[in-house]
Amino acid sequence: MTRAPERLSGNATAGGHMVAGTFDTEAATDDWGRPPDPRRPCPVVLVHGTLGDRQYVWREAAPALKAAGHRVFRLNYGELPTLPRLYGLGDIRLSARELAAFVDRVLADTGADKVDLVGHSQGGMIPHYYLKFLGGADKVRRVVGIAPSSHGVTVEGLTALVRQAIGVRDIVEEELLFRVSPAFVQLLHDSEFVRELTSTGDTVPGVRYTVIWSTRDEVVQPPTSQRLTPSEPGHEVTNLCLQELSPDSRTTHMAMPYDPVVLRETLRALDG
Repeated sequence: MTRAPERLSGNATAGGHMVAGTFDTEAATDDWGRPPDPRRPCPVVLVHGTLGDRQYVWREAAPALKAAGHRVFRLNYGELPTLPRLYGLGDIRLSARELAAFVDRVLADTGADKVDLVGHSQGGMIPHYYLKFLGGADKVRRVVGIAPSSHGVTVEGLTALVRQAIGVRDIVEEELLFRVSPAFVQLLHDSEFVRELTSTGDTVPGVRYTVIWSTRDEVVQPPTSQRLTPSEPGHEVTNLCLQELSPDSRTTHMAMPYDPVVLRETLRALDG
């Protein structure tokens, strides 16, 4: 059970990065046109989650990846005309197509054969649709899911997300989001979309998967549902529980992209 002080701490962490990201325009710069590094052949595409964006969610991860020599690219996706500048709310199938187009753009710019995908929350779910149904398996080497909604979430989890997302509750209550956002309906664990997504199993051949999840996650419930199971023998999956790596950790869903252990394991997964 996630306690209120932990939720408040995670909310404050994400909120601080959101505010700082507003003023840190340099932090939004990606590596378009950067020459390839033979030690890092696959550029990294970062995929934010529901109600996140390309800048503040990755304020810790992007510089850490760049410092390690990775080329980093971030997209915003899932914007609704009725709710401008709120992302991750559109039809997830269409968001996956946005990711597919963005990956093609990254591959064309870098000359790479494949990318690595790192996603938080819904951003850890979308790559699976891309891999299974949009031809992404031939263009992706590794997928790292940080607190991914691999098998959907509950109504209570989505409500918790809205209540914690900075500034969102001042714009629209969670009940309205269920009415206007296709993603909110599709994210539910018993939705038709989740049934389609999981109908062929969790994994595809040729892609290495890593999931990093927290027992303190209040959005993806139960937290163990984030874990992936190889669809066939030989598929490579690593599930990492944050509290097994750092027993004292109380990191919640919103704070996962900023956790130093999560960032360390993300870098390790990309190097593995």
